[in-house]
Amino acid sequence: MTELKDPLEARVSRLANYLIRAHKYNKASILFALYLSEYVRVDVEKEIKKLLNEQGLESIGVDAGKHTDLPSFFSSSNPENTVFFVHNMEKGFPEALKYLNFKREEIIEHGVKAVFWVTDKELTRIGNEAPDFFAFRNRVVEFIEVPLAEQRPALMKFALETEYKSMDEIKRSIELKETLLSELSKDDEISGYLLNSLGILYFQISSYKKAIEYYEQALVIAREIGDRLAEGAYLGNLGNAYHYLGQVDKSVEYYEKALVISQEIGDRRNEGAGLGNLGMAYSNLGQMKKAFEYYQKALGIAQEIGDRRNEGNWLGNLGLAYSNLGQVEKAIENYQKALGITQEIGDRRNEGNWLGHLGWAYSNLGQVEKAIEYYKKALGIAQEIGDRRNEGNWLGTLGMVHSNLGQVEKAIEYCQKALVIAQEIGDRRGEGNHFGNLGNAYSNLGQVEKAIEYYQKALVIAQEIGDRRGEEICLGNLGTAYGYRGQVEKAIEYLHKALVIAQEIGDRRGEGNHLGNLGLAYSNLGQVEKAIEYFENALNIGKEIKDTKIINSSEMNIKSMRSS
Repeated sequence: MTELKDPLEARVSRLANYLIRAHKYNKASILFALYLSEYVRVDVEKEIKKLLNEQGLESIGVDAGKHTDLPSFFSSSNPENTVFFVHNMEKGFPEALKYLNFKREEIIEHGVKAVFWVTDKELTRIGNEAPDFFAFRNRVVEFIEVPLAEQRPALMKFALETEYKSMDEIKRSIELKETLLSELSKDDEISGYLLNSLGILYFQISSYKKAIEYYEQALVIAREIGDRLAEGAYLGNLGNAYHYLGQVDKSVEYYEKALVISQEIGDRRNEGAGLGNLGMAYSNLGQMKKAFEYYQKALGIAQEIGDRRNEGNWLGNLGLAYSNLGQVEKAIENYQKALGITQEIGDRRNEGNWLGHLGWAYSNLGQVEKAIEYYKKALGIAQEIGDRRNEGNWLGTLGMVHSNLGQVEKAIEYCQKALVIAQEIGDRRGEGNHFGNLGNAYSNLGQVEKAIEYYQKALVIAQEIGDRRGEEICLGNLGTAYGYRGQVEKAIEYLHKALVIAQEIGDRRGEGNHLGNLGLAYSNLGQVEKAIEYFENALNIGKEIKDTKIINSSEMNIKSMRSS
């Protein structure tokens, strides 16, 4: 049971009464006091101690970082007439959690009365790693108050915090931030930070439309108070959200606005970020010349200001661009440079990212064993740092590699593990991707019905979260699957839908692929001229975006049709 809505004084009095009643009946009492500000914690604890002292009870403060074996400390410190106030829980992790979980009965036997001061992240970790002890709790009382002026730094820090390791932590942070937001109407600056933070958290769980709602509210506040730096950052975040929704043209619009602001105020770091984001957008639109131009400018700024992290990022993204052009050796060269920087600065998350992309590059070169080696290294880092999203991504990628090797059962095993992680952390986009990969695996097994079932699940998710690019891919996969079943008219229906979306969102590569597949479908219907028309359109796009796969397959198909 969690308590928050009552006035502060009422919660202080009630918590003290729980402890006094436990003493009266000689029972244990395990209470959690959830707090945001250290100032609030000190003030509340002082008031509770006054009430306990009036009843003849002593109070002892306990630093969990210094006394990790808390049960032993409690039992050796006159627990009958003492209330323990435990703080610094995180500094006692993980040893303190083990002792609490394994010695929980000892706490009850000695009638220990304790208040555990915890942050939302500490409470989540206790619940996850010491579940049996946590089940013994009597109450969770929240002291998430709007801080006074001197407490503002603690609130500001919480408002800006967006790095969490688990879905539980993210959801808990969202809940607390939304509660604070409702009480901070008079503080526009912190409200803006909270709104942006909420947008980032919803973005992390693939709720892109909800993220956009919060980003837009944060943007309004930034403009009202004249905070140009924040305005540029929020415009960039809106660009990211629309990018993930597949609305790349709209993302470009926001990135360009963010770039203008960073240039006007002389913010070189965000100017580089804006240029790099535009590079990614144009890369996804198949406009590789423009993508290279923006990446090079972003890289130049990063090197100029000594921003090693983004220097690595843009080198890696240049590698992605070379990979998209089929220049795999040059891609590997850039990935290796990016990897070297991440290892130099200790950026483990991006180290794993570029190791994974090196795997992808070697896979494209046909060096599958080497690719698997890199993927497993990337997976190991994700598991080591608790990056569940990328753990799922690399498991899914390993699944695709094994599928291409004909090891479909192993591929399905990897994809299923990836799917479970996506569902556990609420990564809807990842969940859809893994459903799609499972569809591909079953298609390779010749189980087209099952493949269609997974493609349909992936399609539903893409449509639910507004992921237009994902929707396009699913429709294309369904078209191909129905083609395998000989339902050519149905295949054409799905492929046309995929083609329309590709054209709407500017996905030139996808457009070329769908045109090629439509050519194959009309070929199967014996409509040779129509098939050649689609192959030629695909070929034109392949040449425009310099995609050798589309060029080669289109030329081969045209030659085959004309010689038949």
